Amino acid sequence: MRKKAEILLVAGMAAGLLAGCGSGEQAVTTQASGTVSQQTEANVPAGGDKVNIEFWHCMGSSNGELIQEIVNSFNESQDKVFVKSVHQGSYTDAGTKMQAALAAGEAPVVAQMEIGMLGIFADAEQLVDLKKFVDAEGYDIKDFMPGLLDASYYNDALVALPHSRSVPVLYYNKDRFKAAGLAENQPPVTWEELKEYSKKLTADGTYGYSCPLDQWYYMSLVMNAGGTIFNEQANGIGFEGESGTKPLYLWKEMIADGTMHVPSGQDYNSSEACRNAFAGGTAAMIMQSSAQLKGLEKTCEFTVGVGPIPKDSTLSYPAGGSNLLMFRGHTEKEEAAGWEFLKFMTDTENALKWANGTGYLPTRKSCMESDTYKKMIEEDPNLQIIVDQVEYSTYKTPFIPQYQEAKEIFANEIQKCILEDNYTPEQAVEAMRERVKKLF
Repeated sequence: MRKKAEILLVAGMAAGLLAGCGSGEQAVTTQASGTVSQQTEANVPAGGDKVNIEFWHCMGSSNGELIQEIVNSFNESQDKVFVKSVHQGSYTDAGTKMQAALAAGEAPVVAQMEIGMLGIFADAEQLVDLKKFVDAEGYDIKDFMPGLLDASYYNDALVALPHSRSVPVLYYNKDRFKAAGLAENQPPVTWEELKEYSKKLTADGTYGYSCPLDQWYYMSLVMNAGGTIFNEQANGIGFEGESGTKPLYLWKEMIADGTMHVPSGQDYNSSEACRNAFAGGTAAMIMQSSAQLKGLEKTCEFTVGVGPIPKDSTLSYPAGGSNLLMFRGHTEKEEAAGWEFLKFMTDTENALKWANGTGYLPTRKSCMESDTYKKMIEEDPNLQIIVDQVEYSTYKTPFIPQYQEAKEIFANEIQKCILEDNYTPEQAVEAMRERVKKLF
């Protein structure tokens, strides 16, 4: 296993250190990455007979505070296990640090990882198959929403539980809509309407639309144009032809028309710049993760609306976010402690608390049936709009070790096409096809 961990470190760090990896989502105000969390009294390892384990997570700012609150609740709920939470920065940062920790034999028992990383760790045989715990106690795994649970399996092994799951959505400024004579509860549903609305909303140094030049949002448009991320054979791209070129032409046309704002920076910095442009009034509509809902509603001084990503020919989105994983190399007692913590973090009550406090999706069927959820929707109808998009989300991307490198290729070619006048969408898609083919 040590040899596989060393291979994992070399391949994974090469991918993780590249810009553009990850799902492009973090808290609205992202804290600087840190390798350890603050040592509050509630986060100091316990003594006595308790089993002490570490939990690495990727949530900063208010989301990180809520994570710690739930961890504290677990520690206070029983007297057998103590969990120390450790903030490891963005998804990309956490993935790189985890690969190094595995190679050194110092991985935590439990961690939150972006779903695209699952294949790297599972292929290197670093993850615990949770099915042994499920079978031993008759745990109801079917209560998780099917579309979200799909991204928890690798070669029929249950190697994760759904947690911070999200879909890309369109946020829009309802006040700007009213001022432009647009219906405040009717966001654009097609690409043509997106262009039309953006023209009406562009004025006085502001733009109708903004979106990071990020592979996740590009793939959202690709899938809405009938493409898939990888082909059915899982050995090449699934968006050759118009499904790959049309999104790039859409963006180039809107930029040329002066209706699309291109946020500065790359990866998470670009997404943060996009949200700042929205909150500051520079852009009236943005494509971002559903996980940004609560942060944007708190930050913006106007009424925030939510709608599906506009479609070309169909509605289909790449599911995003992260799962909770358990890593091998620990004692039976530590694994048992990790399982109790995983169950607590993902139970109905905490899944609802996490969804209501962030904008991530409720992960269980039982969440939808609860009075708590009904009250949440009554207080914030935007949540229901987001949940309605789950039926259109999918994670047909194979969990393959090459996925992280493929995402970097996509991001580089997207940016080159948009930022260089003479680099056509056809050239960009062909380059993606050839470069990804070599990965296999």
